[in-house]
Amino acid sequence: MKKLIKYLYKNQAELVVLPVVAFQLVFFPYPALAAQDQSEFISLPPVDLAKAAQESEEGKIELILPIKEYQVVKTYQLTVTAYSSTTDQTDSTPCITANGFDLCEHDTENVIAANFLPFGTKVRLPEKFGDRIFTVEDRMNARYYYRADVWFKTRDAAKQFGAPYTILEVVE
Repeated sequence: MKKLIKYLYKNQAELVVLPVVAFQLVFFPYPALAAQDQSEFISLPPVDLAKAAQESEEGKIELILPIKEYQVVKTYQLTVTAYSSTTDQTDSTPCITANGFDLCEHDTENVIAANFLPFGTKVRLPEKFGDRIFTVEDRMNARYYYRADVWFKTRDAAKQFGAPYTILEVVE
């Protein structure tokens, strides 16, 4: 507290000048900015909302965002299993992945566990999920080095997935 009082005492002039400058910038913009030629600014074309939006069932307008194109970097053929957030399939913190990602808070089935890929790697399983992208956020038991494990919200969904031998594509 003493240090703060000393700092305020030493820098009285700065404490008075800062609010004055802020006030001037807000209420009296810099004259050079006001005098600038407007032709220097970029004008964006108007957006046609009829083309860029679609009406949902509730009557809301949702913008259609472009889908990011991914390029396949490497392809693996391996066993892909499934798991859910239960203590018998994970550790004592079933919602937290090996890199600290909270599955239960995120609540989207786009997480995959793999020991042979770095955290954050984007992958897809085209034979099972088409173009859906998964992110490596978790690890498996060390004995399963060359295998992947897809996270599902429920144990029943994980059981239905089974343990197929399938293709895994690393994308970027």
